[in-house]
Amino acid sequence: MVSIIIPVYNTEAYLRRCIESVIGLQEQDWELLLIDDESTDNSGRICDEYARQDGRIRAIHQKNSGPAAARQAGIENACGEWIMFADSDDWLDEQILSILQEHQRESEANIVCCTFVNVDEKGKKAHLPYFKEDYIDCVTAEECMLHMHRTRYLTGSPCTKLFRRSLFEGIDFCKDVTIGEDYSMIVQLAQKAQHVRLLNRELYYRFVRKGSISHMGYSQRHRNAFDNYMRVRRELILKYPDLRKDIIGFHTEYEMAVITAMCRNKNYDRTVIRKLKIDLRENMRLTWTNTSIPLYMKVCAWLIAYPTQLFICLFRILYLWTGR
Repeated sequence: MVSIIIPVYNTEAYLRRCIESVIGLQEQDWELLLIDDESTDNSGRICDEYARQDGRIRAIHQKNSGPAAARQAGIENACGEWIMFADSDDWLDEQILSILQEHQRESEANIVCCTFVNVDEKGKKAHLPYFKEDYIDCVTAEECMLHMHRTRYLTGSPCTKLFRRSLFEGIDFCKDVTIGEDYSMIVQLAQKAQHVRLLNRELYYRFVRKGSISHMGYSQRHRNAFDNYMRVRRELILKYPDLRKDIIGFHTEYEMAVITAMCRNKNYDRTVIRKLKIDLRENMRLTWTNTSIPLYMKVCAWLIAYPTQLFICLFRILYLWTGR
């Protein structure tokens, strides 16, 4: 049995689509846990409605605590040997569970991952660049971290993966962090798993909308996320010094996401900006020699590190023009 866990918060417009995609899976040996994080719209009632209709579905209501706490509550209430996650505004391919289980039995991996398709509000799909092989097996913790921070084939999203439940024992869910907490969780799980299989199959549909966290302005949540990223980066570099360049390059992109959030709502955290500038300057050589980082991102890093006000002005113009 697989326990599918969906944190739910104010997504009444999309929640039915997500739940129906679970009900429509080819593989039917599952339970669905809907963790309502004190939604203020009709999401909680929708969860209860489906729980009454189908005995495999349970609705759990908790005080608003964020997605990490919702995932932890799901794990604590799960009955399955295997765990899957989905976001409540996304949906699943009908074959995702059967294909992931098939590859798990074949490989005996402790985590099996597929990839996802981004779908915007107009239905336009964006496909991620991926490897040519049918699958890649990562058989050491360092190999997992390489594919997370260099090739980026192992994503920080929990929603495209089948996990052995026992991996979650002793995991820090980072409940005080509400942005990037999923990345921190996957870093821990991948290191514990050792054997991770990456599939070249698009089996998950991720809905990209303007109201999502990634499109919002800066808040205390971003500052908490920034501090958490820096903590994780330090720990990873100590463990995997040969991957230092890749780890710093990966986190540089997250650092820039912090200042772009500030630009969206003109909420400039001077302390964080100062830390950003110092860090980007110290690692500028690594950034420019890292082939995994696109050229435009390298230019942005230089602009933030030195003529910071110029970057802010340029991004504000871009944001006002495109709304992104």
